[in-house]
Amino acid sequence: MTNCNKAKFITFEGMDGSGKTTIVKMLEEYIEKNMDKSAFMFTREPGGRKSKEAEKIRAIILDSENKLSSMVEALLFVASRRINLEENIWPALNANKIVISDRYYHSSLIYQGVLGGVGIGKVRDLNMMVTENTKPDLVIFFDLKPEISLERISKNRASFDRMESTDISYYQKLHNGYNNLISYEPEKFVVVDASKTINEVFEDVLTIFKNKVF
Repeated sequence: MTNCNKAKFITFEGMDGSGKTTIVKMLEEYIEKNMDKSAFMFTREPGGRKSKEAEKIRAIILDSENKLSSMVEALLFVASRRINLEENIWPALNANKIVISDRYYHSSLIYQGVLGGVGIGKVRDLNMMVTENTKPDLVIFFDLKPEISLERISKNRASFDRMESTDISYYQKLHNGYNNLISYEPEKFVVVDASKTINEVFEDVLTIFKNKVF
């Protein structure tokens, strides 16, 4: 792969409890120690780290006391996503930086479109309008069997946010939804076995980045 074909916008998706966010943090630390960090921009969803307004929306979405319909969730997510694009992602891409995001619109397709019952087509159309068809070059998916996902979540969480569940069927549906997305865009996704140790998973991700990003 030549440099001009290297991925510039990379998103991380994964099963709940897959260690995805921990790996993103490890990757950021690796880049800070070994590379020019100013050439990279790290962000997350919902929120965006650097956007006060998007982070306020994140708090509303994740607050377990809030009773929101899946459609309202989808609208809040795209509002937060649009703010993050305008304030962070688009400026970084225009400055030729490499953007790395912990989740992006594929999460909405699954969590609101499939699990929430809004419909994947409706959620996709909504996101394509709001993002102006800004798609990632590479999606790294952290794969985990549903039963392991539930086991890890139950073990590591003192409490659950609004986007999590203790029902195994929820994780089976989550897993199937992502597998269907991957089958539609196999050239965009790279699947990582998240059942390995955190250090093994990080080495796998680092290899992907050395081949497709750095």
